[in-house]
Amino acid sequence: MRIRRELLTLFLVLSLLAGCGADGGKVSARDVLKQNSDADIFQYDGFIYSNMTDVEWFQKEKERYVKHHLLGEIKKQSTSRFGFKDLTATKLPIGTKLYLSSENERDLGIIIVENEETDLYYMKLLEG
Repeated sequence: MRIRRELLTLFLVLSLLAGCGADGGKVSARDVLKQNSDADIFQYDGFIYSNMTDVEWFQKEKERYVKHHLLGEIKKQSTSRFGFKDLTATKLPIGTKLYLSSENERDLGIIIVENEETDLYYMKLLEG
């Protein structure tokens, strides 16, 4: 089951990266949820972030990232493909804290999410 989920996540990321769009490379929640209605995503600053914590190739990478300052908190939970806005998540509960993973405040490629059990790592999805 875990391998299937990792493959599905990897396929989703790769297929979203392969497309080209006129909207500045932004992937919408509609795009992601259309391909995977069970996706673990949230939106921040107009971009969609996908949970990469358990993806095998990311295991070695996540050690490079540490929590810096607080970016915000999840305000809404929704699985609807429509009306997905900043600080809306499909699985993260309301109030979940989001942290910058770099000292560079403009580097928002990875956002660290504070979870009760362990930190989670979400990667910005971009079209290629």
